[in-house]
Amino acid sequence: MTENSPLPPDAERLLKLMEQICHDLVWNRYDRAEALFELTRSTLCPEPIASLAESFGMMLVKLEARDFQMEEMLKNLKETSKALEISRRQLLKENEGLKKGLMERFSPKRIVGQSQAMRHILDQTERIADTSVNVLITGETGTGKELIAKALHYNSIRKTGPFIAINCSAIPESLFESELFGIEKGIATGVNMRKGLVEQAGGGTLFLDEIGDMPLNIQAKILRVLEEREVTRVGGSTVIPVDLRVVAATHRDLKAETKAGRFREDLFFRLNVISLALPPLRERSEDIPLLLQRFLDLHCRQMNRPLLKISREAMDCFLTHNWPGNVRELENEVERVVALSYSETIRVEDLSSHLRQEKAAAESNALPEKKAAPLPMDDSESNENQPMEKLFTLEENERKLIERTLEAAGGNRTQAARMLGISREGLRKKMKKLLPENNQ
Repeated sequence: MTENSPLPPDAERLLKLMEQICHDLVWNRYDRAEALFELTRSTLCPEPIASLAESFGMMLVKLEARDFQMEEMLKNLKETSKALEISRRQLLKENEGLKKGLMERFSPKRIVGQSQAMRHILDQTERIADTSVNVLITGETGTGKELIAKALHYNSIRKTGPFIAINCSAIPESLFESELFGIEKGIATGVNMRKGLVEQAGGGTLFLDEIGDMPLNIQAKILRVLEEREVTRVGGSTVIPVDLRVVAATHRDLKAETKAGRFREDLFFRLNVISLALPPLRERSEDIPLLLQRFLDLHCRQMNRPLLKISREAMDCFLTHNWPGNVRELENEVERVVALSYSETIRVEDLSSHLRQEKAAAESNALPEKKAAPLPMDDSESNENQPMEKLFTLEENERKLIERTLEAAGGNRTQAARMLGISREGLRKKMKKLLPENNQ
């Protein structure tokens, strides 16, 4: 075919069709693709034209595939968006339920305390909860200072905001400033911007636990937060306003600390707008039976055990113990007893050794001196009314105790060792000797 010779009829038809296809491509109409492939099969179509037509056809196939993929992607996106919306609504509903549960749990009316000293604290807590005044909570370790702080938060106008708790005795002094006030990006290699705990507490409550252990240089900056309601991140110059309520707690005598120069007097006055002094457990022993019932309900449920009863003698031990660790020590003792007791009634022998020794000492002091009775030559009579469990060897009883503790701890040897009052290595050695089949 010469340069000026006319195109074959099929080639002319093909060119016209290709022109039409180019027009259709602009309007996203791909319905002529099949006709295009039919023309390329014609033996009369010149090879260059056929090759061009085939290229057009492949382009159309790819365009149609792209549109199909886009439709599939849009369909998947719509389905995912719908699923996310359903999840969002469920999360909002769950969040509202959890917040409602927190408000009910930390309501002053639900906190255990029928003693006069505790009722006074709870009445004050209820009155000041819905205000924004700073509160200083004092009391020995384990008296429930954080519980009162949460009651103040979850019954206030800030209850929908965050409750940020900071243990001032647990933060290294070198990290105190960045933890509290945040840090700007680029202050050091690899450091990214991070909000501090003070900034995170915006709209809610900042709980400064053990504030008596806060370094003096940080006390000055916390004072500025209280006075100016603003914070500047480490390495930054931007002043960031913060809207929060500050509740502080300590087991120290801050008045004595200020006189000794270890605590700023101006910060003490800023914090001590309202002071709540929590009584130690030994000064409200009438609350012990109520607390025991609360902790028994909790830990029996957690360990899937029926609710245990307390014998009169065991209750006397609970009531007469000094409880230097206060409510926290009492709960730990209940948790231990629930895990280790064999029967459905808590008896004196189920309690920790120091509680049993206190009871024995109290009984010996209360009784007049007597001559020791001679030991029976035949111990069958003295043992005839004893349960067989007490006639097992020491080794057998120890093995049973370890098995029961491991079961209560769900097989966690670290927790079991803590419940037994021994080290994990000590437990391993005992298991190697008494339970070789379980010492893997």
